[in-house]
Amino acid sequence: MINSIFEAILQILSHPPSRREHGYDAVVLLALLVNYRKYEVTGLLGGQLLSFFLFRQYKDKEEEHQSGFFSALTNMVGSMFIADAHEKISVQTNEAILLALYEAVHLNRNFITVLAQSHPEMGLVTTPVSPAPTTPVTPLGTTPPSSDDLMVEFIVTHMMKEFPMDLYIRCIQVVHKLLCYQKKCRVRLHYTWRELWSALINLLKFLMSNETVLLAKHNIFTLALMIVNLFNMFITYGDTFLPTPSSYDELYYEIIRMHQSFDNLYSMVLRLSTNAGQWKEAASKVTHALVNIRAIINHFNPKIESYAAVNHISQLSEEQVLEVVRANYDTLTLKLQDGLDQYERYSEQHKEAAFFKELVRSISTNVRRNLAFHTLSQEVLLKEFSTIS
Repeated sequence: MINSIFEAILQILSHPPSRREHGYDAVVLLALLVNYRKYEVTGLLGGQLLSFFLFRQYKDKEEEHQSGFFSALTNMVGSMFIADAHEKISVQTNEAILLALYEAVHLNRNFITVLAQSHPEMGLVTTPVSPAPTTPVTPLGTTPPSSDDLMVEFIVTHMMKEFPMDLYIRCIQVVHKLLCYQKKCRVRLHYTWRELWSALINLLKFLMSNETVLLAKHNIFTLALMIVNLFNMFITYGDTFLPTPSSYDELYYEIIRMHQSFDNLYSMVLRLSTNAGQWKEAASKVTHALVNIRAIINHFNPKIESYAAVNHISQLSEEQVLEVVRANYDTLTLKLQDGLDQYERYSEQHKEAAFFKELVRSISTNVRRNLAFHTLSQEVLLKEFSTIS
């Protein structure tokens, strides 16, 4: 019975005219089927099928002149966040599509391949996906965002008193997994990585400036360690995935330029790691992770100061600093850090399971409420389904 349902939905989504007319409802149905007894039955075909539908369209050469279903789905998601000037958008009304997109991403092992190689020029997303105004950091208001754009946007817009620690950890995990894939497959995205580095450093500054308030609720050193290790990932493996050699130079420039933030972080974790408090072990891990960043700062800063003194320059330009950096790579000694390109696979936690159960109930209620039976023509439906073999 259930296999025949999937085959029928496959026919609808594989046929462009029927997909345009019934695609939205078909995806909602699939999302609900995937979540039926989700935590009791393993290996449900629906998850695999949903993934197949969404990602087959991305590489379908036969429909290259038509928008694929994955593109259509992301358009649906994107349109949720584009409001008219006098209209407020409720994300809840589109939660079914968000759930379908989540399941497709979660269940499809090849999704990281698509995501890690995507950027605006590839057209995976054709509409802006953020209501936030255009900022100097991420001009999402004018160009389609890449996954890195979205992570940067989240990082810079959610530093608040009610700090969403779980979401920040997820965000940094997404960036880390993308970098691991790019390193493994040597994928070089032409992305302005400096925007990410700046956002990460600003996040570290926020954690430090709100140390007392945040430590009362969160272990901020877990997040700080993840951020520092992202920089270690760039330092150790950046030559395998950064777009150009100059990008690697810019990484060092950014670390040197913001050295005071790293110095302050080191002072904070050193203070807590030498005390017999509850944060001793967590802070010690950050202390050890900072070894290469501190080595870069301590190696290049004296040489930059010497260059400025010899040339009687009070303040060096960026290009002059980069010149010093390029001339002194050979004498820099860094420590090899293990495990930087290893990541923990995502799995739904117990508290998330409760969230998804409630979400599915809400979607089911909305579907029942909004289903207009009077618009359904039995004759048309029978004619359509008679062609399904």
